[in-house]
This record gives sequence, structure tokens and C-alpha cells, in this order.
Amino acid sequence: MSLLEGQTAIITGAGRGFGRAVAELLASLGAHVVVASRNAPQLDEVVARIKASKGRALAYAADVSDERQVQDLVFNTERWVGPPTILVNNAGVVDPMAPLARTDATSWLRHIAVNVGGTYLATRAVLPGMLESGHGRIVNISSGAAQKPSAGWTAYCTSKAALEQFTRALAVEIDGTGVTVNALRPGYMETAMMERIRRASESDFPRVEEYRAAHQTGETRDPRVPARAVAYLAAPQTKRNGEILRFGDADLDAAIAALLGG
Repeated sequence: MSLLEGQTAIITGAGRGFGRAVAELLASLGAHVVVASRNAPQLDEVVARIKASKGRALAYAADVSDERQVQDLVFNTERWVGPPTILVNNAGVVDPMAPLARTDATSWLRHIAVNVGGTYLATRAVLPGMLESGHGRIVNISSGAAQKPSAGWTAYCTSKAALEQFTRALAVEIDGTGVTVNALRPGYMETAMMERIRRASESDFPRVEEYRAAHQTGETRDPRVPARAVAYLAAPQTKRNGEILRFGDADLDAAIAALLGG
């Protein structure tokens, strides 16, 4: 399919898991993807897989919590590939997972710097160009933790709630410009992050058995399945703006199928 032909996409946190699945899918739909994370070897593997499938991809190692590195990521994307028309803010961390009284300030604030600050920095870097061209698609990867509080997860719940409110507020600012921003809750996925959650102790994260049970009963999805929702939101034909979407909802599934097939 050439649904995204002519589009340039930056995907953060793309070295593995959901980000990797998104990058591979967007490339298969015709986008030129720039995959970013702190792990250069992982990025090289992603690019090699995409190129082996005749897709177009570029690896760029960057820490999304570092303003200079994010600015360089966007500048060099523009220079080597073209102005980014799609941004997928997927980079994120799950730790610290522990009662607040036992967390340390460095790891807790680092979490916010990556999950919230990284989304802000990447969005801030691409937005002027998108607004100038009158087109852009920003997709923020959220979680049900934005709505459901969990003991031992103060940082993660806080960061995802902030991400969703960031999405809503930005959507109001850019309404009618041709640029859209939405947030997606992809649900349980079989990723390294999910493995980390399942390894948590019950004293650190009381909901851990829920995640273990989801794995045992096959509720965790291959990340390539919810990646279709990102492709849908990244498409020029999709005009949604400021929505918080949950993969698996019937109306979203129908809209994805209508655009992507299957």
C-alpha cells in the first residue's frame, strides 16, 4: 500500500517493542521513517529489517529528554530526508515501580523528563514546520494508567495523565491548521516493558498479578496489531484531533479496517 507515500515519519523509542512495530508498518505503507532511541545497535537492526523489505529508513540515536539532541534529530531529518509530517511520541520508561516513599528523586524525575518532557521537546521541534506547511500528524502513545491509578506507579500514572492533557490542550491550539494530535492507548502488548512489569514484586506493584494473568490467558497482543491504529492516525485522510483513543474500541477498529483493510 502507498497510504503514506511522500510522508516523513519520526518515531521515538523505535529500537524495539511497539516503536519498532510502528516503524516497520509505516515504512511498509510508503513513509520514509526515521527511527530514534538511545540504543544505536537496536536502531540499526530496525533499519536493516525495513530496508530488507524495500522500505526507506534512517537510524538516529538520541535521548528525547535532551533538548539539543532532539533539535538535532529534527534538523537532520529535514536535511537528509525531508520535513517531518508525522511524529510518533512513543519513547517512554516504566520505572520506578515502587511505593512513593521508597522511590528516589533522580529516577522519579527522570521518568517525567522522558515520558512528558520528551514528548514536549519532540513536538515542539516538529510543530513549526508542520504549521508552516499546513499538514502534520502527531500521535502520542499513552496508557490506561492515565485514567486508572495504581499503587507503586505514581510516576507512570502521572506521566500518562499529563500526556493526555497535553494532547487535549495542544489540539485546541492547532485546531483548523491542518495539523492534528491524538493519543492512543494500545493496551496489553508483548514487549520488553510488559516483561518488566510482570517481573515486579507484589509489594512494589500490587497489580502485578493482573498483568501476569493477561499474559497467561493470551490477552497481550503482538505490537504489530495496535500499530495499525498509529498508521490510521498518521494518515492524511484521518482528521481526528484531540482524541484519546483506546485500541480495541469498536468504532476505532471499524475506522482502521475501512482505511487499512483487514
